[in-house]
Amino acid sequence: MSFVERTQMKYVTVPAVKVPVIMEADVVVVGGGPAGVGAAVSAARSGANTVLIERHGCLGGMFTNGLMCVSVGELPKGAPTEILERLGKDGYVENPIKKYPGLSANPLFHYHGPNLAPGYRGPSKIATFDPYMAAHVMTEMMQEAGAAVKLRSLFVDAEIEESRIQAVITEDASGRRAIAGKVFLDATGRGDVVARSGGPYVSAGNELGFPIPPGLMWKLSNVDYERLFKYQEEDPLLEKAMARAGANNDLPRYRPKRTEDYGGGYAGHPRPEMCPMVYTGDMLLWAPAVYDWKLDCAERAEDLTRAEVEIRKEIVTELNFLTKYVPGFEHARLAAIGPFVGIREGRHPVGEHVMTYEDIRNERRFEDAALRLTTWDRMNMEGGNPFVTFDVPYRSFLSKGVDNLLLAGDNLSMTHEALLHIRGFGTALRTGEVAGTAAAQAVKQGVMPRKLEWNVPL
Repeated sequence: MSFVERTQMKYVTVPAVKVPVIMEADVVVVGGGPAGVGAAVSAARSGANTVLIERHGCLGGMFTNGLMCVSVGELPKGAPTEILERLGKDGYVENPIKKYPGLSANPLFHYHGPNLAPGYRGPSKIATFDPYMAAHVMTEMMQEAGAAVKLRSLFVDAEIEESRIQAVITEDASGRRAIAGKVFLDATGRGDVVARSGGPYVSAGNELGFPIPPGLMWKLSNVDYERLFKYQEEDPLLEKAMARAGANNDLPRYRPKRTEDYGGGYAGHPRPEMCPMVYTGDMLLWAPAVYDWKLDCAERAEDLTRAEVEIRKEIVTELNFLTKYVPGFEHARLAAIGPFVGIREGRHPVGEHVMTYEDIRNERRFEDAALRLTTWDRMNMEGGNPFVTFDVPYRSFLSKGVDNLLLAGDNLSMTHEALLHIRGFGTALRTGEVAGTAAAQAVKQGVMPRKLEWNVPL
């Protein structure tokens, strides 16, 4: 047998089966992260019979279940403000810079120095929140709006007829089941619905030829911040601590991040990237994958497994280093590791308009503007005002080739460079609100989403 024959792909034949349709809705949202929640709540509040499908056990995606519980920058009106106001009433929101006034200059702080525009480091611009209570608030909002939720339900395929999705196929503890609808939304963050529906997309990749590496969030409890900050007066970058560990042959391999992609600075394992959390003594930490692995976790399951396994190993070695060699961490304990890797960049669906960095840098206005955003221009920080205000056209919410599919969150039609400016907790929620409102209006008017006229930015 030749090498080609021995390594040839094998297949199994799956018998044709009838998949029961368990539900019919006006609007079907796939993905329960911020974009999906914003979409489902808005669609339901607009009077549409709405269902949201989520693969995990709670709503909020990376910002709750994945522990990325930080809101940065001017909080957009609408759902982002509503969620944090609900959390704030019960004490579940904390501004870490107000609590620790010198934090923004601390090189261990994830949002320190060059990592963020100065206006976004102000004491009113960063909020940490309880991720589990945020998931609870999102669930409350869904129930109050009358939207149905299907948790632990994995989207696996779509039934297409004449360029329209008739139903999505899900798999859960009850087996394969279908949910039919009139308008569908892809809020998966990976472009899964677009890919399974035959819609066009561009595989994720930046100027280096591969996506932004995924990351895994983790949390410590019982950190003594005052002791840590005092120690940093003599060892701000923990270089002395690493030298002691190295002298004892006790230092895990130092792995720098590509600092040119993260604004320069100190970054790398085992030196932590941290942010104080809402409760005293709790610390949120970032653990990114290695750039040189060139992982594509949206389209290659093997890459996702490698990221999960290797990053968890690095978290343990970093924990051991901190507790043994860095004052302030002596009594710290591992409180949580996110249950899944955050995919920072997945497929880029192709819509009726593809948002580009030029649209953002030139603060472009569109006749069909659906959303107006203000953010810092992370690719042009030299001098002057680093902030830009730009429109996101309604056409960027429309999937090309699939008539009744809308896009939201990281699935908006945009390039890699545009994604760097159109992502995050507040923005994802707002794009979801646009898509959900548009879906409900299309159902109400009896037209496909692309026939809906939209010229009032939310």
